[in-house]
Amino acid sequence: MSNLTRRNFLKSSLGASGALLLSSTAFAGNKEKNEENKKVGKNQVKALKEIDDLINKLEKEGIKFKADQLDADNEAQWDRLVEYYFDRDDYSCLSVNAANLCPSMKPVSQMEDLVRDMLKKDISFPMRGELAEASLSKGLDGIKNWLGLGKQEYEADYLMALVANSTQGNNFVNNGLMASKFFNPEKDNVVVWDVNHPTNYQAWEYRKATKGWSDDSIRIMRTKMFTNSVSAEELKKGILPSDPKSEDDIISALKQTVDKNTKIVTLSWQSNECGMLLPMERIVHELRAINKNMHIHADCAQTFGVLDLKLGDLDVDSITGSFHKWPCGPKMVGLLYMNNKSNAAERFTPSEWGYDEHIKTPEEYGFMAKDGVIDPNAKRFSYLGQQNDATLVATWMTALFHTGKLHPNVTPAKIEKRIHYLGTKTKEALFKNLPKIYPDFTEKEAYKWISTPTTDDNLRSSVFLFKCPQGVQAGNVINNVYEKHQLAIANLKVLGHDLIRISPTFCNTANDVTQVVEATIDVISNMQKGKLANNTIYRTYA
Repeated sequence: MSNLTRRNFLKSSLGASGALLLSSTAFAGNKEKNEENKKVGKNQVKALKEIDDLINKLEKEGIKFKADQLDADNEAQWDRLVEYYFDRDDYSCLSVNAANLCPSMKPVSQMEDLVRDMLKKDISFPMRGELAEASLSKGLDGIKNWLGLGKQEYEADYLMALVANSTQGNNFVNNGLMASKFFNPEKDNVVVWDVNHPTNYQAWEYRKATKGWSDDSIRIMRTKMFTNSVSAEELKKGILPSDPKSEDDIISALKQTVDKNTKIVTLSWQSNECGMLLPMERIVHELRAINKNMHIHADCAQTFGVLDLKLGDLDVDSITGSFHKWPCGPKMVGLLYMNNKSNAAERFTPSEWGYDEHIKTPEEYGFMAKDGVIDPNAKRFSYLGQQNDATLVATWMTALFHTGKLHPNVTPAKIEKRIHYLGTKTKEALFKNLPKIYPDFTEKEAYKWISTPTTDDNLRSSVFLFKCPQGVQAGNVINNVYEKHQLAIANLKVLGHDLIRISPTFCNTANDVTQVVEATIDVISNMQKGKLANNTIYRTYA
């Protein structure tokens, strides 16, 4: 059968009727295959429509809440919001740990599921091009409005890049300002805060130690924990109390660390390690009076999704943030913002050179590598190669929620007030319960036990940290709170102190706050009595 096909062989073997039967079968098969191809073709590349359909559906469903004005202390309205947007009935553990990680809102998860389902069926360039349009165009536009940048003429991707998290964003800042030689450690200095996140503090000290920088290349604003005052000598060294009487105490300490050679000031807007919220607008104003050309970076891991940032009115050069914390957005997505008014991005040499979500390199936008040029804006930080399309698109849903598109009357200002109110409830619960483990506790001298500012409420939001009693291991406290009460909190070692941290956000109710404080104090009390495990766990992740 060297010159005989299988079909011809069957025809000759079966005769004419058999051949007719075979032809009919083959035709039917081809027809079925063509219909299948038509069906597949009909479903190709409609990602944006499906995404829009989901958004429109959720917007219509949210209209039922239009009467809720969401005053910060209206528990009934915020409880309705929490119940609607979070699957609390499915939780095996309730988290009050927004400073680290939050549950994603239902619409965020729905968007992620939708995009993942799309990518199961179609991973073509046309499909991914539509997803890139959803995240890097429509999504970033939503984030731009959320952050108070809507009136700026610049395109959203000129102002912001979606990165992995605040850690990656902070390291882009640390590395990029050195690689570009904007910062010269032989003559310049950088000012940091000793309760910054490690990526914004120890990362600088590591570079100093490994590169042989001069002693004065890093200047540190230091925090004297569990006090409300410092001596004149301490102030000269740039030391501030953990419970300042007013923002003047902070400004005075910061000014002691800054001089004419300061090229970079990089601070956590709100510290996850002591709970202090810095008066960033005033800080920027004071620093610009000293040196208009220094780069001011605000690590917003603890303020993105907390404060009404209004970046359009703030002369900060760059910020970083994470969607998986306070905003209750998707996991493993962060934000890096560059102020285009100061051409901040041009000070950086990017540490990563790949392609963006449109599968384009800088050269395809006209920036030739051989000429040593790249986008003169935040776009230069977005060439990260393949990222998770599902989580990137879900950032759009997060922005829509925070700007009231899904739930009427939600605004960044109302979210800020609600979170601050939950912070007030946390403070009140601590004042009520701490005497059970600290018999000499007094509200007037709360700073001796609570590191979060309690004297001036403008200097905190809802990140509350307090001392673990002597002989009680904080790692065991959070483990016992988890096992006995199914609640998630955090423990930290900060400047030699063993601390417990409770940090509620809008996904929590006022009752959650009361419950978690009472449960934590109950656990500590039982550990003091020897009824629960102690001195066995020293790490946050046991």
